[in-house]
Amino acid sequence: MQKIYKIPKKKKSVGVQILSRDKKGALVAILQVRSQWNEEKNSPESYPGTCQVTVHGKLEEGEDFIQALLREVLEELGAEIVPIIRELYESGQLIELVDDDSPERQIVTFGAIIREADASRLVAREKSPSFGGFKLIHRDEIDKIINLRTLNKEIGVTDETIAMFPDEKEAVKLAFEKFS
Repeated sequence: MQKIYKIPKKKKSVGVQILSRDKKGALVAILQVRSQWNEEKNSPESYPGTCQVTVHGKLEEGEDFIQALLREVLEELGAEIVPIIRELYESGQLIELVDDDSPERQIVTFGAIIREADASRLVAREKSPSFGGFKLIHRDEIDKIINLRTLNKEIGVTDETIAMFPDEKEAVKLAFEKFS
C-alpha cells in the first residue's frame, strides 16, 4: 500500500508599514505594539510589548495580498483607514517593500506615507487589553531595534526596548530608504 503524504499549504501573510511626518516634518514610522491579549485566539499574545509593522496578518482562503491587506487594515485600524490605503494602492503610492518567499511561507510587506492629520487620528486610538497602541520611531532608531526572538515569548518587552521580527525590522528600514 502506498503511503499518502499531505503537502502543507504555504503560509502567507501581508503587512503594511505606514509612515507619516511629525510636527517638525521629519519622517516617522508608525509601529503597532503587540498587546497582552489576542482576541482572535482568545489567549495571551506572544511577545507582548514588542513591535510590528503598522498592520500584519495572514491571508485567508481565496484572498490575494491586497484583499488580505485591506481586510487586515479594517480589522486592526478601522474602517476610516481602509479608503486611505485603497487610494494609495490605486494611485501607485503603496509600494512593495519586502517579498520574502520560500517554500514554506511568503510574507509581503508594503509601505506608504499618510498625511499627518490621518496619522494623528490613527495613533490617538486608545489602548486596550487586545490593542497595545502605537510607537512612532525615527530613522535613527532602527539600529536600536532588537530581534524579538531573543526575548521570553510569554513576557515580551517590559521596558522601552523596541523588539521586532527581523523581516519586519527590514521593512521599516526599507520604508525609510524608499520614502526619504
